Amino acid sequence: MAEIVSIIGITHNPFMPRLFQQSQQPPGAAQVKERIAMMRQKLADADPDVLVCIGNDHLHQFFMDNMPAFMIGKMEQYNGTFYDEEREFGLPRCQLPGDLDVADAIMEGAFDRGVDFSYSNELTIDHSIVVPMMFVRPAMDIPIVPILTNCIAPPMPRARRYFEVGKALRGAIDSLPATKRIGVLVSGHLSLEIGGPKQFERHLTDPNFDAAAVGWIMNGDIDGAATGCTPEKMIAAGNMTSGYLNFLMMMGLANATKPSHAEGLDAGFPAIPFFSWDKQQRS
Repeated sequence: MAEIVSIIGITHNPFMPRLFQQSQQPPGAAQVKERIAMMRQKLADADPDVLVCIGNDHLHQFFMDNMPAFMIGKMEQYNGTFYDEEREFGLPRCQLPGDLDVADAIMEGAFDRGVDFSYSNELTIDHSIVVPMMFVRPAMDIPIVPILTNCIAPPMPRARRYFEVGKALRGAIDSLPATKRIGVLVSGHLSLEIGGPKQFERHLTDPNFDAAAVGWIMNGDIDGAATGCTPEKMIAAGNMTSGYLNFLMMMGLANATKPSHAEGLDAGFPAIPFFSWDKQQRS
């Protein structure tokens, strides 16, 4: 049977890889890089056979004419990223191996647990998966199963639903017929403003939301998260704060257990999230 050997939650900020290569860096860059190195080592120590990568499309693959709430990629290989991300952020074009058998089994297992995933046999991934892989597995040599959520284009599923889908994914992974070591890599962010009036302010977008958001995950508090992550409260914290919802799916995958590491790092950027759980036992 399969086992989850590592769960990691991290930023997918597309500006950071290029920023880290510049001679002039914000004062907090060294601390962020230290945390990234820590997460990279955690994944290496876990030695997974497959990585379930949870992120979201940024209106590249999907748009308002066909916007799946939750979808899974079913391919032997995935291309990343899109031309505009190569041009604007300097992200590399890359190819990541897939695991079609695990993707099929997870989707079937989710059906049995009340989650009807959309799926794609022609999926291109963007920075929500490419950037975390650059940070924690730059060789990009572990087969992936990408799962994309709609956490940026209203109307979106509610906060509690992300947690429920995460619980269903956990059950599906635990029931995989193959003996596999499964890692889970989730990307998102805390309070964030993109293109709005708060984007370039020289302080955290909403430190109160950030502290609460880390606390919900630290304490497995889905009730608090559901109350604090209404559409109105998230947009008040920053117009793209809804990217945090991916971490509620992560919390469901972890059975709402206490993480080994959880923080929103204030290092001269918008708050940078780092979450991790070590080897997960079945509930």
